[in-house]
Amino acid sequence: MDKIFFQWLKINGLLFAGAFMMTSLVMLLFPDALLAFGRRWGAYTIAVAPTVLDPIEKKGLFVNILIFNVWGTLIRFLASLFFLAPLIAVISGVFYSIGLISAIERDVEPVWHSPVLIVIEVLTILLTITVASALATEIFDVQPARKDYIDFWRKNLKTLFPERERSFKEVFNENKKELAVFVVVIFVLLVLGVWIELYPI
Repeated sequence: MDKIFFQWLKINGLLFAGAFMMTSLVMLLFPDALLAFGRRWGAYTIAVAPTVLDPIEKKGLFVNILIFNVWGTLIRFLASLFFLAPLIAVISGVFYSIGLISAIERDVEPVWHSPVLIVIEVLTILLTITVASALATEIFDVQPARKDYIDFWRKNLKTLFPERERSFKEVFNENKKELAVFVVVIFVLLVLGVWIELYPI
């Protein structure tokens, strides 16, 4: 699984980086349209998380955000088991490019907050979708290559459940140690991400 993992990590990482850089370039050339979205998202975040919270409210907000992020991570993992990781990587690249440039434009304090938060969240996403993609390769026998990927979707585009070469249970049991490490690492990243997200509050 190690070799397949790093092959998928390269693919997902390149797609994320490409989408991030292209979106950043578009925002620099045509800032108004995309920054308007960033401003609306920022205003929503500020409305949801007030700048002054007592310890009890802050603890509740921490738990709520953590639960929300756990669900988001689980959804990405399940989607990536069916080779949607490249799409998730591209969407994430666009989203975090807008988020970072919007934070810079709004002079979010402290300065390190947004870049560090984005690095943690992107690392969480890339790790999640890459582990799921590596498992999917074993389940569906689809290698991390353009031809195999296109052939898989051409064959299964209209089917609800693609034909499997091996069962989910069998592959998960074979990789249970790796999955246990993955769950621990992801949970630590999620907790760290929420803590940093609430740090300025």
